[in-house]
Amino acid sequence: MKLFDLSHFKENCPTEAKSYFKDILLKLENIEKRLDKIENKI
Repeated sequence: MKLFDLSHFKENCPTEAKSYFKDILLKLENIEKRLDKIENKI
């Protein structure tokens, strides 16, 4: 079993997939900002 099965998105829901990846990118961006803040404190 794959960790992320994207076949559902590719076949049925391009819009859903797009928002799914946008959410992931936003979360990663937030994590990156937090890490930058922590690095600056050290």
